[in-house]
Amino acid sequence: MTTEVSKDETLIFPEFIVGGELRLSLSNLGSSSPSERTALTCRIMKAFRPFTLSPVLLVWLDQSSTLPHDQAALPTTAILKLYDRRCLTNTREEFDEGAPWSLDKEHEYRQYLDDVASGAVPVGDFASQTFMWDNEVSDGEFEAYLQFQAQKSFNAERTAYERLEPLQGKKIPKLYGVIEHEITIHNARGDGFAVTEIIPGLLIEYISGPTLRQLVATWKARDPPLPNTVLTTLCEDAVKVVDRISDFDVLNEDVRIDNFLIREPFVDSSSAAIVEDAVVLIDLGQSRLRGEDESEDDWIKAKWSQDETGAVGFVTLGLVREFVGQDVWSYEKSLRYYRPLEEE
Repeated sequence: MTTEVSKDETLIFPEFIVGGELRLSLSNLGSSSPSERTALTCRIMKAFRPFTLSPVLLVWLDQSSTLPHDQAALPTTAILKLYDRRCLTNTREEFDEGAPWSLDKEHEYRQYLDDVASGAVPVGDFASQTFMWDNEVSDGEFEAYLQFQAQKSFNAERTAYERLEPLQGKKIPKLYGVIEHEITIHNARGDGFAVTEIIPGLLIEYISGPTLRQLVATWKARDPPLPNTVLTTLCEDAVKVVDRISDFDVLNEDVRIDNFLIREPFVDSSSAAIVEDAVVLIDLGQSRLRGEDESEDDWIKAKWSQDETGAVGFVTLGLVREFVGQDVWSYEKSLRYYRPLEEE
């Protein structure tokens, strides 16, 4: 299956190959003015395949670009995350039997947009959580739904990074900037003419290190070995990262052990102490902020129902018991958002 997915990805994203160059438009984080955008060239060092929701690339940044004053300190390497409707593999698997984007689907999508513009068909209520279950959806409308979801994920992740600015470079990666990547789809309408489209994206800090899942699974094979207390501290820190993010009224609906990266090296060789902010949470595309009119009661219900700390704590506990030992670490469900039943 991985081979087939990679083959489809190569056909859909032929420009995302190691060594390939991409031209981006980087915006000033403090302004949405088009005049404050800067051309930026990057070279692809690695493509994190298979792509699931978004193409994710490790890129080398051309330092010769003239950047805005507050963005003059871009690193040499960074992660480029693009919110491209042609991807969203998970959603395609759920609702379209995993059929990938194709030029035929693009033709249907462009026809759907024309039909909406002319009033021939109504625009779909893509914001409805049950839209895909309540409607018979054509290929063109499905592509429009994916476009809506890609933009929604981009908006959510950008908003979360902005709200969590004090944690950037510490508990979450640093956000270097918002980018636009222009793509050209040849024969997009079936008439031989090309269509250009702007893909939004984020340029964020590259964290070198394993996921928390990988760390736990390979812990006993480390050479030289480290005491289990180091592992348990890292597990505790992962739970604390989620709890810290909650301090900013952010609800993350996609907390998974695979979304925690462990900075390498995570132990100071001179003191044997765990380095500060060794555990980093990535992928905030399924997050939301507390609504302006959302009551304290409703917010507590939402947080308790999601149980973000439990999503990492209980899964990590199971893996530690499986790969390291039964009595190495313990986790108890957080009661931070608990509300007694009699208060219902």
